[in-house]
Amino acid sequence: MSRLVFIFCFFAAVLAFSAAETNYFCVVCGKGPLTGQIWISKWGAVCDDCYHLKDHCSICGLPIKDGDGHIKTPDGRLICRFDKTNVVLTLDQAKELFDQVREEVVDIYGQRFALKYPEVTLNLFDVDYWSERNGANGLHKFGFASTRKTADGTCTHEVVMLSGRTREEMMGVAAHEYTHLWINENRPDGRAIDGDTVEAICELTAYKLMEAKKLPEMQKRILENPYTNGKIKTLVAVEREGGTDYVLDWVKNGKSETFDEDASLAPISTPAATLLPYVAAPVQLPDKLKYNGQMTIGKDTEAVINGVSFEPGDEKRIKLKGRAVTVHCLEIHDEGVVVQINGSPENVTLKAGDEMP
Repeated sequence: MSRLVFIFCFFAAVLAFSAAETNYFCVVCGKGPLTGQIWISKWGAVCDDCYHLKDHCSICGLPIKDGDGHIKTPDGRLICRFDKTNVVLTLDQAKELFDQVREEVVDIYGQRFALKYPEVTLNLFDVDYWSERNGANGLHKFGFASTRKTADGTCTHEVVMLSGRTREEMMGVAAHEYTHLWINENRPDGRAIDGDTVEAICELTAYKLMEAKKLPEMQKRILENPYTNGKIKTLVAVEREGGTDYVLDWVKNGKSETFDEDASLAPISTPAATLLPYVAAPVQLPDKLKYNGQMTIGKDTEAVINGVSFEPGDEKRIKLKGRAVTVHCLEIHDEGVVVQINGSPENVTLKAGDEMP
């Protein structure tokens, strides 16, 4: 139900000049011409002193120092003076972007991709509580979508997105979460679809949007993001052979849980050499379950465990390092959440920040 991405390192090279001056000036402190060890970022050269500063931009990794024009989000993320002009920080900006993306993806897929119940409540969150804080490593979740069906079959939709990300990233998140809403409306009751495949279908929409916008570096990120365990590459191959109508029809009418059972397709490779290089940080799944706290969507309160939301009665599988566990949410209280783990009859109460093996 949420979209995860890498943290990327934008320092592409380190150059060493032992004596002669260069024409490089540090984009952080302005010092120059630089000699000695020089770090090259997407914004320009960085001197060795600045490179080793404690604080870095949460978007691009550029070192941050006092008085350099950066901004700070309410949950403490820093955004450098270069990236701050291209990030989504307000709810009005997020709503405008979401509506724009909705129109664009419907244009890509056709009118059948429009929601039957088009009203979507959008919220913007400043606190990055979805993500496991493993320094520069780990998966980070930038969005969440939910649909509630009433007894008469109508649907109410809600989407939340993390603020302080670039417009390009937020467009991908919006496309992904919109697709969740479409799937929620159109998947028949009782139709089982593998979780990684659901996420891959949502990522396919983001991929198609980035393709239409001619943003190959964003396509590369989507294809190489491990969140779908490689399913996105299968889906891109399926869509190339059968078209978007085939994918949408499969959601409505397919019988298997994954496309792997429907077609034997050649492996797909990352698109062409025109893609921009980057270095991805290694991804680490958490060792333990961790209760991240509560979030309120509309009038409902949900518990968040390892970034996965639960309502009372929900039972979901959570991936950990080398294994997966089944969590059954029983009750949610101000002081914590009561769960059962792997079918055990013993109830466990978790408070915010609690971890368990």
